[in-house]
Amino acid sequence: MPDLYGAIDLGGTNVRAVIAGLDGKISGDDRRPSHASDGLDATIETLLASLAQACSAAGVEASALGGLGVATPGWVDTERGIVPAAPQLVGWRDVPLVEMLQERLGLAVRLENDANAAALGENVFGAGRGTRHMLYITVSTGVGAGIIADGRLYGGAKGSAGEIGHTIVDPSGPPCGCGKRGCLESLSSGTAIARRAVEAVDRGDSAVLAAIREREGHLAARLVADAARQGDAASIAIYEEAGFFLGIALANAVNLLSPEAIVLGGGVMQAKDLFLPRAEETMRDRALDEPLKHMRLAEAELGDRAGVMGMIARVGQPVG
Repeated sequence: MPDLYGAIDLGGTNVRAVIAGLDGKISGDDRRPSHASDGLDATIETLLASLAQACSAAGVEASALGGLGVATPGWVDTERGIVPAAPQLVGWRDVPLVEMLQERLGLAVRLENDANAAALGENVFGAGRGTRHMLYITVSTGVGAGIIADGRLYGGAKGSAGEIGHTIVDPSGPPCGCGKRGCLESLSSGTAIARRAVEAVDRGDSAVLAAIREREGHLAARLVADAARQGDAASIAIYEEAGFFLGIALANAVNLLSPEAIVLGGGVMQAKDLFLPRAEETMRDRALDEPLKHMRLAEAELGDRAGVMGMIARVGQPVG
């Protein structure tokens, strides 16, 4: 039997554990609520239970695995194996996650930011296969990125590289949750799209969105997409604007990194027909011709498997 490795993708809502080999074949898979709102101890126990179930499905003991990779949201200190803070995980501050899991499992454990893990997954098993210089961008509740440079994950001086969501694309733009203003995340994320929809309703610009909010009790990016596909002008404009600012960020990334591929993933990509054409048009209009010649824009292939498969690659072929 080929060597098997474990991987866990821990989020604020769900945790997923898989057992797989370096060929990408998944032997065991488990997904369950992460209970992140219940605090650190509850989340750790849930994480371990998910791994145990995945091992059971694969017919392997955890102690027989070649290693375990864990992806978490927010900034992580990969050198020390610590999660300094994760807003989606209640009670997580300076958590020595690698040490905790190694003591419980007796396994070598690697820790990585979830966007970096997804980038590695797409690079090894997905849309970025065959590239050595790749940028993965996830457009979801927030906007994050992972950079593959010369075949390796690039983390910068302290592992915090790739925060494309907090690059400034409109200096006079709206405030961002990070405390700055005009960040890509404040203009193109699912959260930003929902906020713009609320503003449109409050201004009286969209009867369609007003009716949706009345019916659903809230507005979310997917509901705005539904309205846009019904022909609602305000909703169409919201997605067009999100695409424009994403295109500005893409152009900046092309000029700065000259990647072979930019791979786009995340939940907002379900509405790609509403914003991606504008994003690509803006990117091609604003980026330099030379790096554009050698770059392709691709849609992520792995979906919600990207993070766990990236961590399989991380522990099986530890590079970068």
